Amino acid sequence: MQSGFYKGVVLVFFGAMCFATKGIFAKLAFRYDVDGLEILMLRMLFSLPVYVAILLFEYRKKPAPIRKTDRMNILLLGLIGYYLAALFDFLGLQYVSASLERNIIFTYPTFVLLMSWIFFKRRITLVQWLAVAICYAGILLAFYSDKTAYASDNLMKGTIFVLLSALTYAFYLVKSDVIIYNIGTIRFTCISMIISCMAVLFHYVIVHGFNIFNFQPEVYYIGLAIAIISTVLPSFLMTRGIALIGSSNMAIIASIGPIATLFLSVYLLQEHLTLGLIAGTILVLGGVLLISLKGKSQAISSAK
Repeated sequence: MQSGFYKGVVLVFFGAMCFATKGIFAKLAFRYDVDGLEILMLRMLFSLPVYVAILLFEYRKKPAPIRKTDRMNILLLGLIGYYLAALFDFLGLQYVSASLERNIIFTYPTFVLLMSWIFFKRRITLVQWLAVAICYAGILLAFYSDKTAYASDNLMKGTIFVLLSALTYAFYLVKSDVIIYNIGTIRFTCISMIISCMAVLFHYVIVHGFNIFNFQPEVYYIGLAIAIISTVLPSFLMTRGIALIGSSNMAIIASIGPIATLFLSVYLLQEHLTLGLIAGTILVLGGVLLISLKGKSQAISSAK
């Protein structure tokens, strides 16, 4: 039992580290005159065969058929949770630093908390409201630091895009629990990702046509790296890790993500490491940890 828990910790840790590289790779790709939709298309194009192969292997086990209501929900969540969330994220990364993007994305637990209150009438404690306030104070601090360091006219636009990404991803998390229980994590992940891949490719063709062979070689290498290192690998590492240690513990361990992105962005992208960005990151992580720990204690109390 204990060895399974430690295995889950290791899986989530490496999954979080892999996810932390996404913004770094995207920023490197932008140096070759590509936009957010183009690098997202390459990410999905390289990811698609892997998810199709895993899904076909899964169906060799002859799992139970998926109910009609679950099919519609998977379609909806695939479009919202992976397509829209990823699109907003990559559009936002064009205008904000990788460090600020990771801090904003990491506010998704606050949206999960608020949505659970709205949709399921789950009570939010005073400590959790305080945690939400701490998170957004950290975002404001990191935003001001980014504005001072880069003076981007589109910084607000990028921030709004990434916030929309966190919001849509939170909606996906809130609504996916029941479906995952019904059909299993691997099938759900693969099907929803395939739906997302098809949506992104369709979007790309509408905007750019069938021009997928006109990029510089380095862009394809980066697209492949995002697909494998920042998408396929962490999606299964995190899924398996959550099954072993639970979502609350996952959220705590995954807090390494913004810290990893912060240092990788300084080392690989030469982004400015300001005191405001460091303080903002600490506040965001502090708020997320407070929400996760409080949620964990509530779950333990309700189980007694």
